[in-house]
Amino acid sequence: METIIPFSKTDYTLDGTHIHSGKFVMELQREWEEQFYNKFNPFLANALEGHPSAMQRLTVYMDAGDDSNYDFGMELIDGEIDIDTNLEIEKFSKVSTVYAIGSQFHDDEDNPLFLIKNDSLPEDILVLKYIKDDDDEDSNEAIPIDDKVNKLSF
Repeated sequence: METIIPFSKTDYTLDGTHIHSGKFVMELQREWEEQFYNKFNPFLANALEGHPSAMQRLTVYMDAGDDSNYDFGMELIDGEIDIDTNLEIEKFSKVSTVYAIGSQFHDDEDNPLFLIKNDSLPEDILVLKYIKDDDDEDSNEAIPIDDKVNKLSF
């Protein structure tokens, strides 16, 4: 489950305002998440993936400038998310990695949107997606929580 989001550098001002809509990138994030939910209901997006250049622009837009002490997005290690390796890499970095941002959908910032860098993606898109948790049981792979509860209800 994923949604491709156009994210061209030429569509935004240096402060993260979308030129055509006049909306700040965080306002657009809310719209992106809502569109995802409407398409894949009841699933919520839990990851935002982009080329390292796109993630750098996101860092600049959300942290308001090029002199940021942050770097949005963890590196994929052999094509997989590996938090432990990313934490080791960060020890040698001059900036702090931002691994997730709060969801803007329903103002629910307690639900993280994990940030992932992917060299294989084009620089002018972001991919909003749902990534299944490794702790989920295989037999319940595609059953969202709401449906599990409804099946147990009498």
